[in-house]
Amino acid sequence: MSSSNPLKRRTQETDILTDAQSTITKAKELNQKAALGTSFASTDRPKDAAPGTIPQPVRLQIDPVFIRKREETLRATGEALNQRCVEKMERLNKLKQEHASRQPRLPKIVGTIQDQQLAILRLEEARLQAEYKRIQANREVFPEVLPEVTELRVLQTIQDSIRDYGIMLPRLKRELEDTRAELASEKQLLKELKEINQALQARRRDLANLTEAGMSQESSQTRKSILERRAHVQDLTKELTRFLNKHYPPVQPDPDDLTVFLLKDVLEDIMNMSVSQPADPYVDLVPGQYFPPHIERLINAGIAVRHPRDSQKLRLIDFYS
Repeated sequence: MSSSNPLKRRTQETDILTDAQSTITKAKELNQKAALGTSFASTDRPKDAAPGTIPQPVRLQIDPVFIRKREETLRATGEALNQRCVEKMERLNKLKQEHASRQPRLPKIVGTIQDQQLAILRLEEARLQAEYKRIQANREVFPEVLPEVTELRVLQTIQDSIRDYGIMLPRLKRELEDTRAELASEKQLLKELKEINQALQARRRDLANLTEAGMSQESSQTRKSILERRAHVQDLTKELTRFLNKHYPPVQPDPDDLTVFLLKDVLEDIMNMSVSQPADPYVDLVPGQYFPPHIERLINAGIAVRHPRDSQKLRLIDFYS
C-alpha cells in the first residue's frame, strides 16, 4: 500500500473511520439486547380467560448460568471491539502524522527566521537611535571657528612642514652621496671579481689541459722521491743501530736477573711515538722496562726531554721546530 498518493491516504482514513463506527454501533446493539434479555414481560391473554378480563403479565424465569455466560460473551466481545477501535485509531493517528511530516514547511520556517531577523534589526535600530539621541544631548556646542583662524592654522602647518623638510634635506643629501659612493665601490669590486673569475677560469682550463700530460710525469717523480727517502731512512737506521751496538752495548744491572736493557730500544720507542702520535708523542717510563742511566744520557745529549708536569714521560725533541 503506497502512502505517497494523497487520494489513497484519504480513502484509507475514511475506511478506518467507517469500520470504527460500525464496530461501535454493533457493540451498542449487543448491549441493548443483553439488557432486554434478562427480563421479558408477556402480555398475551390466556385462551380460557373470560372476555373483559385484564391479562396479568407473566414473568419468565431464565437460568442464571445462561445469563452469566451471556454477560461474559458480551464482555469479551466488547473488549475485542474496543481493542480493535484502539488499533484503528492508532493507525489513523500514525497516517495523519506521516501526512503532516511530508508537508513542505520550508516557507514557514524561512518566514519565521526572517521575522526573527527583522525583530532583531528593529531592536538594534531602536538601541542605536537611543544612543544617538544621548550623544546629541551630551554634546557640547562649540562656537564656529573664524575663517581667519583657520587660515592662520593652515599657514602655521605649512611653515612647520617647510622647516622640517629643510632640516631633513641636508641629511638626505649626505645619505644619497654615501649611497652613490658605496654603489661605485661595489661596481669596482664587481669588476675586479669578474676579472679574477676570468683568470681562474683560464687557469682552470690550462690545468685541465696539462693534467693528462703532466700527471704521469709528476706521479713518477713523486714515487721516485719517496723511494729515495725510504732508502735513505733505512741507511740512517742501520748506521744508527751499528753505532749504538758498538758504543752502547746491552746492560744487565743484576747478575741474577736475566733482564737486559738496550739504549736503542728507548730511542726506537720515542722515535716511533713522534711519528705515529705527533699530538702526544710522550712514552710512559714504566719502572723495570727502561734503564734510568740511558734516560739521563738521552736527556743530557739533547735528544729527548721529560714532560713538564710528569717526570715519568719522555719524548723526542722537535728537531725542525
